[in-house]
Amino acid sequence: MAATIERHGMLRPGQSLGVAVSGGADSVCLLHALVLLAPQWNLRLHVLHLNHNLRGEESREDAEFVRRVAAVLALPLTMGQADLASPADNLEQAARHARLAFFREAIAAGAVDRVALGHTRSDQAETVLFRFLRGSGTAGLAGIRPVTSDGLIRPLLEIERADVEQFLRDRSIAWREDPSNAGARFARNRIRHDLLPLLARDWNPSIGETLANTADWALAEEA
Repeated sequence: MAATIERHGMLRPGQSLGVAVSGGADSVCLLHALVLLAPQWNLRLHVLHLNHNLRGEESREDAEFVRRVAAVLALPLTMGQADLASPADNLEQAARHARLAFFREAIAAGAVDRVALGHTRSDQAETVLFRFLRGSGTAGLAGIRPVTSDGLIRPLLEIERADVEQFLRDRSIAWREDPSNAGARFARNRIRHDLLPLLARDWNPSIGETLANTADWALAEEA
């Protein structure tokens, strides 16, 4: 992860860094990895959590889990609330917009200089396939950007989801599972659980890496 941060110029020493923590494996891994790197970069970490209020008691338990993690690590915590009862567009997109607004507000308010998100190389592969199926051009196929102009960074973008979970298991670090990630309601879940395994089995066992490499090539071409 340190190499990814340096390669993409994600951080400068001494910055205040917000860490988006949902309670899931990716974000919990990101937080603990950044705690290990913080002394090297002289970073001041600040945990950010947005409660989407979509799963009732489970959402409140996610928030409480993140609160406990921040307390154990002695890190400041900012929690927000989103009301997605009647989203103007699809629910998945509305939740994403709410999160981005929350993170941008933290940067604009001066609470943090940048916000780190826990997207992995597996997320990158899913995003590229999703955008390809929708007919995206080169810009869309560049997928998830490592660094954005509004201060978002993704230090785990060159790490597979399986490696994230192994990192946590090796250190006996707990995380929360979101049951909605296993359902077929959202297009991304269908790509993750149905389409990608089918393509890997019948066409290309390395399809995930191929798609992630496509994002790298497209990003380089866009640059």
